Amino acid sequence: MDVVITSVILLFALIFLGFFIGKRKIVRQESIPDLSNLVLKVTMPVTVFCSIIDQSGGGFGGSLVQVFIGVLLLHLISALLSFVLVKALRVREADRGVWIFTCVFSNNGFMGLPLALSVFGSEGMFVMALGNVISNLLIFSVGIRILTWRYPMTDKLSLRRMLINNINIAVVIGFVFLLGRIPVPDVLGQLLSYLSNITSGLSMLVVGLSLSRLAFREVFRDRKMFLLPLLRLLAVPLAVIGIIRILPFDLDPMVASILILTSALPAASAQSMITEQYHTNTSAAARAVFITTLFSVVTVPLMMALGLQGQV
Repeated sequence: MDVVITSVILLFALIFLGFFIGKRKIVRQESIPDLSNLVLKVTMPVTVFCSIIDQSGGGFGGSLVQVFIGVLLLHLISALLSFVLVKALRVREADRGVWIFTCVFSNNGFMGLPLALSVFGSEGMFVMALGNVISNLLIFSVGIRILTWRYPMTDKLSLRRMLINNINIAVVIGFVFLLGRIPVPDVLGQLLSYLSNITSGLSMLVVGLSLSRLAFREVFRDRKMFLLPLLRLLAVPLAVIGIIRILPFDLDPMVASILILTSALPAASAQSMITEQYHTNTSAAARAVFITTLFSVVTVPLMMALGLQGQV
């Protein structure tokens, strides 16, 4: 599908631009955590808020429960599969958090929303946005715990700190505006739109900047890391497709399609920002995003053709 290939090429162009900028020292390495903080604490919460309030609400009642339960089960299945495979492959302790996070969380925000809109229209994007609510809550709570696993933390990572953050606050406020049908003034709406549009590009630049700390050959040094695309891009979506097809009840076709698309996407780029912020395994996180995005240009259309056949 042309839209998938175009999306992946754009993401890669931004990663390589970030890598080049870092190598040329246009942006100093000391500034990378600051840029990741800008994404996590300012532009990404705005993007989440906008993705919620921009929905018309069509299909809210009928598919809401299926979306939420389906996304929770998707993450649970991915987590169980990743725990088993990480142990079976004897992934070293320092990298296990990145491997598990990569298998559990996909790039369903930056890549998933535009793909859902292009392939399934506004209804598909709305269902994807609903799923992103659950994903964001999990990424910035359980996901943070996974990426800081086995690493010494100077600040104690409490449950309150994981749950009460700018991303999750944006989710709550967004639903208040959506359910209450609260209008956003035009000037404020334009300001939020400008900030929201920064997120995708800047997040991929941060991935490239993180990679720029390594020599180019070092990006591909860890041979075992090339098994990640097999897990993230093939094992997880194939498991989801198989489970959906043997369900004893009828799943809403659009919900099923979005679950399959979500499971087939490359690793969430948020892990690069989180590892930068908490000073954990930044190089492995950047490699995981880079490698899974690289192979997704082939696997995403393949999984969509296999899984979405007869769905919509």
